[in-house]
Formats: sequence, structure tokens, C-alpha cells
Amino acid sequence: MFHRVAQQDAATAHNITGIMSKSRKKTPIGTYYCPSQKRGKQFCNRKFRHRERILLCKDRPLDLPLRTREVTNPWDLGGDGKTFWGFHPKEDWYQKFMRK
Repeated sequence: MFHRVAQQDAATAHNITGIMSKSRKKTPIGTYYCPSQKRGKQFCNRKFRHRERILLCKDRPLDLPLRTREVTNPWDLGGDGKTFWGFHPKEDWYQKFMRK
């Protein structure tokens, strides 16, 4: 405890690196943001209606999909989520990205 207080006293407004942590992320996983899911939903509904139209023309009403989830995966739509950026330890952007 005393050592930490001594470091804080020694740090000035220009030299705050004496008390900052040097921890890094262990895995290069970051979040991404998609402002809207509109295009994904449009594609999903088009695919759903197309599948319905084809099955009705083939006279197979029992095979009709009941929900859009039966045609497309909702996790494939745009949205908030995480992504793996890969390991690139010699790149400058990677070192900046791995800071906490």
C-alpha cells in the first residue's frame, strides 16, 4: 500500500504513467456495431416468400415454412456482436487494440 501511495505522490500531471497499469487483453476479440438490421430482414423475408411461392407451385402445402427462422438464421443478420480479429503481434494496430 505504501509503495502505491509513493508512486502516486511522485506522479505529476505530465507523468501519469508511473501509476497506470500495463495489463493487456489475452485474446483479440472486439465488438462491432451495425446500425440497422433492415437489409438482413428484407433479405430474410424475400427468401421466405420465394420459398413459399415455389412450394405452392409444386403443390406441397405441408412443406411450407411457418416462420422465417426455418429459412434463414437470425444470427446471420447484422447487429451488435463480437468478432475474433486474429493474432498479429507485430502490427501497430494490434498492439493498440490489445490495450485495456
